[in-house]
Amino acid sequence: MFSLNVFSDSRLQQLAIAFSFFRTFGSFFFLALTAYTTDTETLTDDFLDLFETNNKSVPNPNGQIVHLTSSDFEQKTAEDMWFIMFHAPWCGHCKQLAPTWNSVAYHLKGEVNVGKVDCTANGRICQQMNVQGYPTLKIVQGKESTEYRGSRQIDEILNFALSYSSTSITAVEKEHIEKFVSNNENTFVYYYDKENPNIKELKYYLNAARTHSNSGAKFLVTSDKEMLEYLELDSNDVKTSQLVLLQDHNTKKINYSKKLSNESDLNKWIARNKYQLFTEISSQNSEEIMDNNDLVVIGFINGDSIHSWTPKFKEASRKWRSSSLSDKHNVIFTWIDGSKWTKYISKVYHLEPTDLPRIIFTKPDTEQFFDLSKNNKLIHEDDINETLEAVFDGTLEPKYIDKIITRSLKKLNKKLNAFGEMVSDHPIISALVIIVSFVAFILVSIYVIPSDYESINKIDSKMQ
Repeated sequence: MFSLNVFSDSRLQQLAIAFSFFRTFGSFFFLALTAYTTDTETLTDDFLDLFETNNKSVPNPNGQIVHLTSSDFEQKTAEDMWFIMFHAPWCGHCKQLAPTWNSVAYHLKGEVNVGKVDCTANGRICQQMNVQGYPTLKIVQGKESTEYRGSRQIDEILNFALSYSSTSITAVEKEHIEKFVSNNENTFVYYYDKENPNIKELKYYLNAARTHSNSGAKFLVTSDKEMLEYLELDSNDVKTSQLVLLQDHNTKKINYSKKLSNESDLNKWIARNKYQLFTEISSQNSEEIMDNNDLVVIGFINGDSIHSWTPKFKEASRKWRSSSLSDKHNVIFTWIDGSKWTKYISKVYHLEPTDLPRIIFTKPDTEQFFDLSKNNKLIHEDDINETLEAVFDGTLEPKYIDKIITRSLKKLNKKLNAFGEMVSDHPIISALVIIVSFVAFILVSIYVIPSDYESINKIDSKMQ
């Protein structure tokens, strides 16, 4: 049975007024949002036009692969960002990927340069780019590079490449800055003089934004003079370009104190400060995080319980950043999904799912790790900072991820790589070195290297 509710005239008037209010409010909100989006997009387009008017070529104009060699690799990658496939002609997996790579070049027309490097003919390049297998896909910009470790599905490859495009940077004015600060934990803001922009320095910043865009940080540019006061800079100095990091939703400002004209220093500073308070280690960022001289705090946590752990780790991270030791020692606070990367955790740290959650500190460059606190107990989230102090003052004894033989072999391998660069220009010597090294490697592989060795700094689909 249906019932019919009859409203009085006064009730109908109330409903009409309410409807009119919400319609007006909705229209106002939509217009405000549209204006905000349009403003930032227009400012960003104007900023990128600076490079168009300074003879910046359109990337990948024909949608085709460019074969890079030793004669042009350094010059081309210094000028623009490239997505490059490092390969060998005899490599079966490279041949399988070739049609997909052609499609990648076609779909990235006008967006990202796409190239290939034959490592058999350009060995020095592949050594410098730390290519350890074929095919290897990397975003390369100047001396910075990021390896793609996802699937071979074209959609995933394209999404990875496009995440490094020019859209990784946004131009803003003061009226919109709070929206970015509230939505992004780390926000880099580059102020420049619109009347006399330093194109070279801006290009270095744009390149850095592309290189580090997968860190979760936001990269902004502004020529709004009112931003100087917001950034706590000298409001009278409107001519000098300056870079400021608004860290932890602008609870802390960090000024870049070195010259913006030094691209290497700029990248190092951004790399040191870009990570969030608590960063997940994945296949895309594992090598970058674990292949440096920083100490890494890792929480091995099952993904379904991460929300209860996040506030504890963020508080520990904030406490560390506010300590005097943080000026001398860089520490990255991270977590790994223990339910996903079980093989990696077992092989490298000898932890099983039943051992989780667990907190471990690791020094990737020395392959040391610490799993016990000063009291010789498992590290607890409440004593992370106390344990960090003990690590840096030398009162805690480290453990080693590898056996002593494996560590020695790795050191030998680094020396051989350096020696390889020296002799690569001498084909006869190179041939002899390769033959001797190959024989030695076979013998060592059979009789010396442990069969269960896994790299500390790489997580990929094979490690799940």
